Amino acid sequence: MGFGASALACVPVGVAFNLTASEGIPWTEGTVSLLISGVVMMLISGLLHRAGRDHRKAKLSRREAILCVATIWLGAGLLGSLPFILGAGLHPVDGIFESVSGLTTTGATILLDVEALSMPLHLWRSLLQWLGGMGIVVLFVAVFPGVGVGGKHMFKNEAPGATSEGLRPRIAKTASVLWWLYVGFTVLLFVVLLFLEMDTFDAVCHALTTMATGGFSTRNASIGAFSPQIQYAIAVFMLLGTVNFGLYFVALRQQSLRHFGKSTEFRIFIAAVILATIALTIANFALHGADIEIAFRRSFFMVSTTLSSTGYGNHSYAAVGSDYMGYGSFALAIFIVMMIIGGCSGSTAGGMKLERVIIAAKQSWIQITRTFRPTVVRRVRMGRTVISAEIVNDVVAFIVIYFMSVAVGVFVVTAIEGVPVPTAFGAMVTSVSNMGPGPFHDLVTGMSDNFASYSPWTKLFCAFSMIVGRLEFMTLFALVVPDFWRR
Repeated sequence: MGFGASALACVPVGVAFNLTASEGIPWTEGTVSLLISGVVMMLISGLLHRAGRDHRKAKLSRREAILCVATIWLGAGLLGSLPFILGAGLHPVDGIFESVSGLTTTGATILLDVEALSMPLHLWRSLLQWLGGMGIVVLFVAVFPGVGVGGKHMFKNEAPGATSEGLRPRIAKTASVLWWLYVGFTVLLFVVLLFLEMDTFDAVCHALTTMATGGFSTRNASIGAFSPQIQYAIAVFMLLGTVNFGLYFVALRQQSLRHFGKSTEFRIFIAAVILATIALTIANFALHGADIEIAFRRSFFMVSTTLSSTGYGNHSYAAVGSDYMGYGSFALAIFIVMMIIGGCSGSTAGGMKLERVIIAAKQSWIQITRTFRPTVVRRVRMGRTVISAEIVNDVVAFIVIYFMSVAVGVFVVTAIEGVPVPTAFGAMVTSVSNMGPGPFHDLVTGMSDNFASYSPWTKLFCAFSMIVGRLEFMTLFALVVPDFWRR
């Protein structure tokens, strides 16, 4: 893990030297901190490798895989904070928050002036999100097939969603193909942004954070700083990142797009995007100066950034300083529902995942019909596939744990900060759903996308909640169960 992180830190260093030659920017600006951080990561990795080389195993058990996934994410969050602490002068807690927010693709920040960051640190920030988008562990499984059977358990704990539709049983090969698809989409978006006249550095950073559905931007105004054409392009690619990558995998293997039309989740996802965009365009037509293009563009963008859990903004209301709170109550209700549901399973998006909501809704309908037809046997289906009782139970447990986590988080944040309940709710939905900007923050801070005003304890709690949400609860919560540690 540390070896990979130290190698990743060298990428912004190379960019810094290139900027020295082409732009005349001092090479020391943000670069020294990355060099020092890379050395520290390498030393830590070497010590851990030396300590563990006598305990190598060809295969990992399920419990060992769970522990590995949790350790990798927690360790990556700590190591990733070093450049922010050393280069941007952030408090260690702020550095950890920014690093974890990047790796979990949450996109929340404590930076009041994003544009004050040096270019190497901007790129480091973007690379953290891109690495976390498809998943650190999925990358390790792709690169290190030698993890054996444990690789399957690691992949299962890392890949989001209730099922893994269309994915091959050879986990290392599957992970490798998924990463190549991810790289391909990123490069394609980079080319599109260059064609639309975004400068090269901004295009690199936004291509990385868009496909990760992460939301870190190089501008204080986020995507609102760029042209309408760029806003449309980024909105489309955010939706592409919200689709189950298993469908792309099958389309690539079968050289056909028919599988998309057969997917219940994909059809409902497209319908949700269309209906939400139309509803918001109509509801906020007057708010956008009765300009149909602006109303449609901003509504489509906000649907894309919210369903995908990216968290980009594309405009700002001076009255409240928020993309979300500038809308009316009806629109805000739509946004909150989308924040909770999130994108498709097997995607880089956060939230509960649309597939789980569909399965839970179908199971609820079956339970209702059993009240007056108790002898009828019905099964939950996704298309023609019968969903097993085990998966249905997992879905129900996940939804219960999700809302319990949000509720507990609201109690914790209100107890520590004394903020209104809606503000604490917005902070927890933002963290647990890996959403980034959240509603109701500006009831206290005046900014919906910034955690700078919170205390260190709240920031650490929110950072932990981000990891819990990114790993979909079970992986980290399993560690607190006493039986987990018994042989």
